[in-house]
Amino acid sequence: MSDEDEFRPKLGRIRSAGGRAAKRFTARLYARMEKARPGVFAKRSGARFSGARIGRGAGVAASFAHRAHPFAKFRARRVAVKIRSVRLGKNGLAKARAHLRYIQRDGAERDGTPGKLYGPARDAVDGAAFLEEGKTDRHQFRIILSPEEAGELEDLNRFTRDVMASAERDLGTKLDWVAVNHHDTDHPHVHVVLRGRADDGKDLVIARNYITHGFRGRAEERATLELGERRDLEIARSRMREATQERFTSIDRELQELNAGGVVTLNEPKTVYDRFRSKLFMARLRTLEAMQLARRERDGWRLSPAMEETLRGMGRRGDIIRSMEHAVGDRLSLHRLRDFAGETAPLRLIGRVIGSGAADDAHERRFLALDGTDGNQWHVEVELKPGAMPPEGAIVEVSRGAGAPRKSDLTIAAIAERNGGVYSNELHEIADPRSTADHRLTHKRRLEALRRAGIAEREADGSWRVPDDYLQRAADFERGRSAANIRVLTWVSLEELPQARARTLLDDALERRENFETAPAGFGGELRAALVARRRWLIEQGLATEEGARLVIDRKRLALMEQETVAAAGARLSKQMGKAFEQPVEGERLTGIYRRSVDLPAGRYAVVERSKEFSLVPWREAMEARRGLEISGVIKRGGITWEFGRTRGGPAL
Repeated sequence: MSDEDEFRPKLGRIRSAGGRAAKRFTARLYARMEKARPGVFAKRSGARFSGARIGRGAGVAASFAHRAHPFAKFRARRVAVKIRSVRLGKNGLAKARAHLRYIQRDGAERDGTPGKLYGPARDAVDGAAFLEEGKTDRHQFRIILSPEEAGELEDLNRFTRDVMASAERDLGTKLDWVAVNHHDTDHPHVHVVLRGRADDGKDLVIARNYITHGFRGRAEERATLELGERRDLEIARSRMREATQERFTSIDRELQELNAGGVVTLNEPKTVYDRFRSKLFMARLRTLEAMQLARRERDGWRLSPAMEETLRGMGRRGDIIRSMEHAVGDRLSLHRLRDFAGETAPLRLIGRVIGSGAADDAHERRFLALDGTDGNQWHVEVELKPGAMPPEGAIVEVSRGAGAPRKSDLTIAAIAERNGGVYSNELHEIADPRSTADHRLTHKRRLEALRRAGIAEREADGSWRVPDDYLQRAADFERGRSAANIRVLTWVSLEELPQARARTLLDDALERRENFETAPAGFGGELRAALVARRRWLIEQGLATEEGARLVIDRKRLALMEQETVAAAGARLSKQMGKAFEQPVEGERLTGIYRRSVDLPAGRYAVVERSKEFSLVPWREAMEARRGLEISGVIKRGGITWEFGRTRGGPAL
């Protein structure tokens, strides 16, 4: 043996696994091995405690996570399921009440009526009683069930009850829930509110994998039982249709997994399924090639780095088009359609509401369809409760929402700054040894989302290249995703404003000589014509005088007319309600039940009802959370100080 072959082992303690550096190296080694052969080395990570098996239903859910046949996951009737666990906390009852009111919004049912609550045994459920019983719950689950063929199911109520009954058996407890069917979107779906309390009085804790696989598995099982399994030919045709879609699809995700060194290479097929899969990939790659998102090379196909971002943008536009078609019908003009969340949107926009709908039911986001003064039609996502949504014909001012980097962005930027613009899981663990794997995973997911937006780059070794202006670009990204700020300029249609006996947005524009950026046709032209008509009417009525180029409006006389208009509206309502109309007096306390709102040229007013009379007072969005409940406030000059608590000493708004 030569000297070069000699070595001296340095022994450690018996059964020692090495220090921190050795553990990090082993983790990286297994990560590389798992990446090379997915599934083969995954058992090692599963041995560690992660909390995934905590809760009810873990064992049942595991059976849904794996299918033996290649088409097994496609054979069942598909049902999209979204689940949120919501902590109720201090203000939980008010938030739960607002959510229940949201899912019972107007137009939710097939016939256009408000959504109707039903439960496990009854078709009509008292929502207030349900919330009262669960007011001490720590949390509740909010579930959306959206069967792909919901229109073919005989009874959505029965389908929901069957799914929840199956969940009861899986979780081993009686479930207390209410549900509402929604037919006001392209895909009918069901909103379920599930109490976070088991029948033994303890908190209902559902295993993570049951939330991921269990509910969807049971829903697909029930839909398949009623409609029958999808046949192989039907599945194959569906997959081939997916190959031509202008959105990011599951086929694109599979191609990304095959993307080695920037090139996708298709292996020689060995089985019938492999041949079909190869044909599917080729069809998709040709579609991507036509969209200039893939290029054929000698050794395979090269995917564009912007493929996912571009396809997701195209998919969003397709979703917007379908939503707008549902909201405005034949009035939709595709060549004038714009998204206010897009990069080319103005900072400020004035438009007329021509429709509205649900943008994201899971997070209670709505959208407004606007005819803009610039001649375009706009899709604007907003965070307004149904009772606060401006009606069709109202005119609103839209501005971009504020954006700020997330807390995870601050951590990523700090680690990258110390490591030459590079972030990785290992560098994060070094910077914060107490951080858990799940905590670091949230940062990886954040970077993945920003990668699709072109803000961060993922390196071949799994690390991330973070730009110097990362925080600013992350803030801009959040600003684009945030809901727009909405200010209602008038709650009534433009046609009512030229001769309105109250101060209107036209008066403000005439006094300030505001030059709206208006297109010659459409809503912009109508707005300019209304300004001319309003100016002429004010002068004819002696409510305004011209001083050179300026128009001076008699605000006091117009304010008196406004009071007369409100009184006339109150007199009309008095005949309908059979109660006396009483104008509130400054300095007195007004207490009553907020029933509904009334839109007048002077603004939106709230109907506050008492035993024998009612009043009209200026409306505020915060009042919608107390619709049907008692409110109290003190009348002051210029408005009312409301106290929306149970007692007069409650918090004032």
